[in-house]
Amino acid sequence: MRHHHFKNVLAGLALMLSAGGLWADVRLPAILSDNLVLQKGVPVPIRGWAEPAEKVAVEFTGQRKETVADKAGNWTVMLDPLAMSTVPAELRVAGKNTVIIKNVLVGDVWLASGQSNMEMPVRQAANAAQEMASANYPEIRFFMVVRDMASAPRDDGAGKWVICTPADVGAFSAAAYFFARELHTKYRVPTGVINSSVGASSCQAWTPAEVLTSDSRLPQLAALAPENYRDRKTYEAFRKETYEKYSCKDPGVTPEYLAWAQPGLDVSDWKDFKAPSSIEAQGMNIDGAVWFRKEVDIPATWAGQNLSIALGPISDNDVTYMNGVKVGATDNNWREWVFRSYSIPGKLVKAGRNVIAVRIFNRIGNGGFYPGYPAPLKLRKDSANEIILSGIWKSKVEMSAKPAKLPFVLPSPYSVPTAFFNAMIAPYSKFPLRGFIWYQGEGNAGAAQQHDVLFPAMIESWRKWWGNPDLPFYFVQLASFRAREAQPSEGGWARLRESQMKTLALHNTGMAVAIDIGEAMEIHPKNKQDVGRRLARWAMRDCYGDKDIEVSGPLYAASKVEGEKIRLTFTHLGGGLKAKGGELKGFAIAGADKKFVWASARIEGGSVVVWSETVKSPQFVRYAWADNPECTLYNAADLPASPFRTDN
Repeated sequence: MRHHHFKNVLAGLALMLSAGGLWADVRLPAILSDNLVLQKGVPVPIRGWAEPAEKVAVEFTGQRKETVADKAGNWTVMLDPLAMSTVPAELRVAGKNTVIIKNVLVGDVWLASGQSNMEMPVRQAANAAQEMASANYPEIRFFMVVRDMASAPRDDGAGKWVICTPADVGAFSAAAYFFARELHTKYRVPTGVINSSVGASSCQAWTPAEVLTSDSRLPQLAALAPENYRDRKTYEAFRKETYEKYSCKDPGVTPEYLAWAQPGLDVSDWKDFKAPSSIEAQGMNIDGAVWFRKEVDIPATWAGQNLSIALGPISDNDVTYMNGVKVGATDNNWREWVFRSYSIPGKLVKAGRNVIAVRIFNRIGNGGFYPGYPAPLKLRKDSANEIILSGIWKSKVEMSAKPAKLPFVLPSPYSVPTAFFNAMIAPYSKFPLRGFIWYQGEGNAGAAQQHDVLFPAMIESWRKWWGNPDLPFYFVQLASFRAREAQPSEGGWARLRESQMKTLALHNTGMAVAIDIGEAMEIHPKNKQDVGRRLARWAMRDCYGDKDIEVSGPLYAASKVEGEKIRLTFTHLGGGLKAKGGELKGFAIAGADKKFVWASARIEGGSVVVWSETVKSPQFVRYAWADNPECTLYNAADLPASPFRTDN
């Protein structure tokens, strides 16, 4: 008994010593690390963890502050406002151990967030090779936040500061880098950017829980318990387990169906299928396996050449064949937007008629070729030699099952409410900033009315978390996208752009209009240089005092019916209105019936007059009200007008 008791005492003592040793080390949050940029001109809290009651001293550029860790081991000291400094300094934190943070500058710090158009790196932007080669700016630093999610706000995150060099800039957010470069090269202020964005993410994922739960109009967490999204891995495992439990099971390709991939098959009983599209949209309300075939004539010069095939996103699993031989297969494992792109070896490519076959197994929800993806399906030899595969395929059901259903709504990993805010924003809310920049909206484009409430609420909540109701918040309006429509339409993305423009009613906000720099077939337009420049204009005026700079293209102010015409007035004339290319395009007009037709328009001083011979009693005007509109109205600062409508 004594021996047993003695062993327990030793074990307990070892545990206490181990715990004490852990507590005794002063520890700092990830953002307080080498190559740090601190915000100038404001008190700067330096915080961390230590053993309870441990004395902690912080020294930086002549300041020395002391404190004692509280019962939970937390401590904070407040440095007096710091002057801008381009001279690298050391930040020393001493308790029972000493931590030295090297190469610290003092300047302006911005937080950049949003979805893929903010996440898109410099290496994918226009003119990337030249931009990277010239990116030698040691006073621009990016804190690269590691992607994660959390069910409650964290007090620390993961990431590191990276100095802007040609070798490292390629990973930086392109929009944020060109914004930072614009400001740094003009004002020579050290510039830090907290780079925290996630492709495909929704606004609600970046919004604190208290905002969402206070308004029933906003997205709620519903049945998702906190233990199921403690972090990214936990949620992805839970999501996969849930889908696996309730979804239709894929037995794989059985030998008797391999003939469906072979050339020479009689397909007279196969049905036409227009791809890309979901199987449900074309009358197959099933889960299970559907085969798709397309015969393609390949030129003799392609024979024996290696090709690639691009099929866009597919839901859920696919196996793809060329002339009866498997060239690729993907199980999407409940990930979204898994693009199918496979290499085809030259030995399978012959001149004349070739057969492409794709077996898609839909496990739950909508299945097939994702219909919203704008780029065509294609067979490709090189950038100058492509065969478009979009259009009519032949289809036949191999196996059908009653559509599976989940017992509750399960958000995509990119739209779990609050999850990215908790893991990727909250940890930095005690770190002073100059402001925020934001590029997001694609993920909320189908819920613009909700976005009217959600987006400004998110902005105000971030300011509240930072304890500064006046922090500038500059954002990018969605760029043009998708095929251009021949006639005026209800607009699709136009309504989300309108929601973004409405947010300018919130103080200290600014919007970079990007309607003229999108790409019809690319949701990630490469021109991020103009995005950065246009965001920077707002900061130049409001943060750096360049009061004469024009920050925006024309914004609609008012309309007045004048007989058979309507006169529109604008703010942000920027020295005068102009029609880029010489002719105003993109205007539509309607009477009380709201049946819009294309309209003529001309500039008269600071206003635009709009009319149509077919609308004798006009009431309403719309401009650039489409996914990918024609738009030629600019101001003299060469900034495009925002899309708008006078009806609602």
